[in-house]
Amino acid sequence: MSKINNSSNSNKRILFFGRDKCNATQKLLNDLITYEFDVTYIKSSRRGENLSDDILLWEGEYIICFRSLFILPKILIEKANIAAINFHPGPPEYPGSGCINFALYDEVSQYGVTAHIMNELVDNGQILEVRNFPVTSSDNLSSVLARTHSELLNLCADFISGIYSQGEIFIKDKITKSETKEWNGKARHSRELDALQRISVDISEKELKRIIRATYIKEYPPKIELHGFKFILEHDKS
Repeated sequence: MSKINNSSNSNKRILFFGRDKCNATQKLLNDLITYEFDVTYIKSSRRGENLSDDILLWEGEYIICFRSLFILPKILIEKANIAAINFHPGPPEYPGSGCINFALYDEVSQYGVTAHIMNELVDNGQILEVRNFPVTSSDNLSSVLARTHSELLNLCADFISGIYSQGEIFIKDKITKSETKEWNGKARHSRELDALQRISVDISEKELKRIIRATYIKEYPPKIELHGFKFILEHDKS
């Protein structure tokens, strides 16, 4: 936990969760400092990390989660006096893990990002804003990931700017404008994505291409497991 900036202004204490080695996270952190928020920054680098107990001593107005891998406990979420906001890299139809992967597997024609109020469940709280963009048949996981991260950065940056200029009124206005929007998909777990990436030896060519498009990325390629051996896709020729 790092204390980045102290501000004498009221209603500007922010607990910011971001991703380690992420340029977008650093850009947003710089924005928070420029706007002179009283920022406490916590970075995550892998799933399964534990939050330090002293984070429960934090008090303030806003919690902002951007690409963070932490799952926040209810007791911490409730310490945000105005709002705890998560920026989810998917639309309301795809909550949880592997959202981009399952959207590509479903061959969607559009995708998006969502800002929402946090509660004790994953991707479940009041939606504040959704921004969509088109997905074409020539898109793959890498291209949709890049566009998603760009849209998510813009969305979060706009919220930080809005909170700075309007404060709580900005959040209330977002709630009013999005009150009819709802999550309409079941939150997926990482184990479901792992299952999608495990390819059967008798798979059809069409299904294989569908899975590769949805899951191939150099760091986490799909695989076949056979007789105790693991065969990993080296590259996506498409």
